[in-house]
Amino acid sequence: MPQRKIPSTASPERFIPHCLLILLMFIGSSLGLAQTQWQNLDSSWLSEIMPAAASFSDKAGVPPVIRAYRSAAQEEVIGYVFTTPDVPPEELGFSGTIHMLIGMDLDGVLTGVKILHYDESYKSFRGDFIGESGIASGLSGKSVSDEFRLGVDVDAISRATISSWALARGARNAARRVAEIYLTESDFGIEASYEISALLEIEQKNWEALLAEGFIKEFSTAVDDNSVLSFSVMFMGHGRLGEMLIGARDYSNVERVLSERGVEGNLLLLGMRGSTARLQQRRLALAQGGKIYPSTESSILFAGTGNAGKLSGRASLAVAMVMDASVDPQQPFRVVYGTGPVGNEFASRDDVQYTMLPGLAEFLFGAADPAPNTATGLAKDDSGLGFAGLLALLVVGLTLLLVAGIHIKRKFTLG
Repeated sequence: MPQRKIPSTASPERFIPHCLLILLMFIGSSLGLAQTQWQNLDSSWLSEIMPAAASFSDKAGVPPVIRAYRSAAQEEVIGYVFTTPDVPPEELGFSGTIHMLIGMDLDGVLTGVKILHYDESYKSFRGDFIGESGIASGLSGKSVSDEFRLGVDVDAISRATISSWALARGARNAARRVAEIYLTESDFGIEASYEISALLEIEQKNWEALLAEGFIKEFSTAVDDNSVLSFSVMFMGHGRLGEMLIGARDYSNVERVLSERGVEGNLLLLGMRGSTARLQQRRLALAQGGKIYPSTESSILFAGTGNAGKLSGRASLAVAMVMDASVDPQQPFRVVYGTGPVGNEFASRDDVQYTMLPGLAEFLFGAADPAPNTATGLAKDDSGLGFAGLLALLVVGLTLLLVAGIHIKRKFTLG
C-alpha cells in the first residue's frame, strides 16, 4: 500500500526570518570577537612585532604591558608590548578608534605595529584600506621622540587623512605614555619627567589661582547694544600644556588641522562665552611694539566647546590662534578684538595685555638673559657670583692697603 504523503505546512518563506536571525547572530559574534582581539592576543602576534624576543610575560602593570625577554629564562627585558585600548585615550579616526598592538624597545623605538581592529566607514567600499596601505609597518623604527607628522615622518593613506592621523598619532601617544612609566631612564623618559614636573604647578592650580597670577587674562567686547562676548586668554604652545587646557582629543584635533594646513607657530587659546555666534574672526589680532597683526584664515582653528581640561565649564567655544611670527611671545603683547567699522576694524578696539609667566617662558624657551644688577650689586638668583665678587674686591683692597703700608714704611725708613 503506497505511503500517503502529508503536505508540509512549512514553506521555504517561513525559514527566511530564522536564517536572517542566525546570520545576524553570526555577524554580531564575529564583530564582537574582532573588537576584543586586544584582550585575546595570539602569541604569534607578539613575535611578529617584537622579533628579537624569545619569550613574553603575561600582561600586567599600570598601564598593562607584556614584557619581552631576550631568552626563555626571562632574565633580561628587551622591550614592551602593549595595546592602544590599554593606554587611553585613543585617537579618534573618521568613524571610531583604531585598535593596535605595538612593540617598543628600551630606547623608545617602535619594533612593530599591528592593526587589530577598526570600523572606519571607508572599509565598507575600500576593504582593509588601512592594513593594505602599509602605514603600520612604516611606523617601525620610529622613536617616541619623533613627531609622527603626516607627509614628513609618516606616509598618509590616500584620501584618508583623518584615519592616517588617528593611526600615527595614536601609536605615538600610546608609546609615549608607556615610555613615561616604564622607560624612566631613557632620554625621552627623563625629558618627560622634567616636563611633567615643570607643568605640575599649573595643573594643580584652579582657575581662580591661574587668573590671579596672570596665566589667564580676560577681557570683553560688546558685539551690539545687548550682547557681550567674553574672552579668556592663555598661552598653549606646548603639547602637554594644550592637553591640560582643552583635553587630549581636542588638542589632537588642533594639531591635526595645523598639520593639514601646513601651519606652524606658537599657539594661544581663546576661551569664549556669551554671544559666541557673533564672533567675527577678522576682528581678532595681536599687537606688539605699536603694530597690529591681524589673524588670517589659516591662523584661527576650532579648539572644542570647553568640555575638557582647565577650560571645562569656563567657555562654550574655544579657538586656537597661531601667533604671527613677528610677535615675540616672551615679551608683553596684546590680544585684540577690533570694534571699528568693516574695512577699518582696528580703528577702535577692546584688548588685554598678556605677559608670559617667567617660569613658563623658561620652560618653553630656555633660560632668559641674566637679570641686570640691582642696587645691591647682586643679580637675582646670582648670589653666589655676587659674594665671590665682593670677596675678590675685599682681597684687592687689602692687597692695595698692604702695598701702600710697605711704601709708607720704606719712606719713613729712608728718611
